Amino acid sequence: MPDTKVFIGILYYLVMEKKKKESGLKKEDSKKAYPIKIGLEVHGYLNTNEKLFCMCKTKPNGDEKEDKPNSRVCPICTGQPGSKPMLPNSEALKKVIEVGLVLGCKINHDKKLVWQRKHYNWADLPKGYQNTISGAYSVPVCENGSFMGVGITECHLEEDPAQWNPDTGRVNYNRSGLPLIEIVTEPEFYDSIQVVEWLNALLQSLSYIKAVRKNAGIKCDVNVSTYGERVEIKNVSSIESIRQAIEYEVERQIENYNQGIEQKRDTLSFDSIKGKTIKMREKESGEDYRFIPDPDLPIIKIDEKLVKKLENELPEMPEVKLEKLIKKYKLEKNDAEILARNLELVEFVEELDKHIKGDVKKYISWVTIELLRILNYNKKTLEDVEILPKHLAELIEAVSKDEITVLAGKKIMNDFIPNSFSVREKGLIGKTSEGDIEKIVKGVIKDNGKVVDDYKNGNEKSLNFLIGEVMKKSDRRADFKVARELILKAIN
Repeated sequence: MPDTKVFIGILYYLVMEKKKKESGLKKEDSKKAYPIKIGLEVHGYLNTNEKLFCMCKTKPNGDEKEDKPNSRVCPICTGQPGSKPMLPNSEALKKVIEVGLVLGCKINHDKKLVWQRKHYNWADLPKGYQNTISGAYSVPVCENGSFMGVGITECHLEEDPAQWNPDTGRVNYNRSGLPLIEIVTEPEFYDSIQVVEWLNALLQSLSYIKAVRKNAGIKCDVNVSTYGERVEIKNVSSIESIRQAIEYEVERQIENYNQGIEQKRDTLSFDSIKGKTIKMREKESGEDYRFIPDPDLPIIKIDEKLVKKLENELPEMPEVKLEKLIKKYKLEKNDAEILARNLELVEFVEELDKHIKGDVKKYISWVTIELLRILNYNKKTLEDVEILPKHLAELIEAVSKDEITVLAGKKIMNDFIPNSFSVREKGLIGKTSEGDIEKIVKGVIKDNGKVVDDYKNGNEKSLNFLIGEVMKKSDRRADFKVARELILKAIN
């Protein structure tokens, strides 16, 4: 009779293949089906203007791609001898509290929070230690929460090390001292699919409170265990890489178990090119980091009034907004999901509703298609531009009243970047008269004799070309149907 655990390992892969093709097992059934435990340590850059212990800027003034190495540094964040940290960035602490509230954590306002020195030797650590509110003698800022059915062990605040290039040996200290949040989950994930869904939902919720820096990405340490000690896969920097790393590591551990190889508590890295994990070292214990309280940093006591104030100011979360969009505005689920991904879009629609008097569903494509089209084309978000809902409402009204064509309306929207405007005040209302269209049609037919002949010989696409030329010469103000009729009349 085959070993039960080997059979369970085989069952895991059968289930995973089925889950990829269908919806798969329910969470409760999956937990019973195989002994996989996955936990995450999610690191995100907090959205502050200055670093954690100095006044150096967290972001460059211009394009981040042109950020010069070591251009945002000082003696503090480069660990110069004799330099002392400034008081911790209060905005960073507020952001951690907000994240903890979103994750349903207990905020430890009734306890003393102690900064620790976490020691390890690596080229990216200028002081030889990392400052963190975690470790043997620390109480985390937030703990004992739950998000999407997964337990949150703690959220704590720490500083980021520098950026070391192992190929050149050079160190860029622009990142050194950036405020980081670390969210530690319980090992309650059961496969890579659940992890990906959970991380996407987490990032969406954090974007609602603007806690984590946009476009800075996340880093995850992924803990995976099957039949032996857990391993930690360090610094996996994309959701797709996290998925691949988990699936490879589960398969590797089960294969090793089947061959009688004991799994030790290792620290691994993930090679995204080869799609495999690589052993870095055996896992450190808490004692290896030699945590000691930092004498240069004060003990933090969180004001309970501050916690209540931040809690009252939290926006409604994505799942609440999604339900409201469907129920209040009668939107299709697909449109509602597109909007709910971004708080600014939801608030834009809520404001738009005040101007178009309850017709949001009828005109929602002007947001989910046209507005997103111009934003994506210009590589912008609503935060980067100033597009007012009242201006879009005025444009929608002009199109619905047949004062301008749909094509003209779409072209006008192209000019809403970076600032929208009133189409009436700009004198853009009005369609080309039939008499003027007729004159344009005559000119187009005269200039495109060969195309006209092609149409007469049965090429239907030639008619579309002629209509397009009329629309172009009328600056899209010509009525499409009128233009078509006049062209056919002139040809015949």
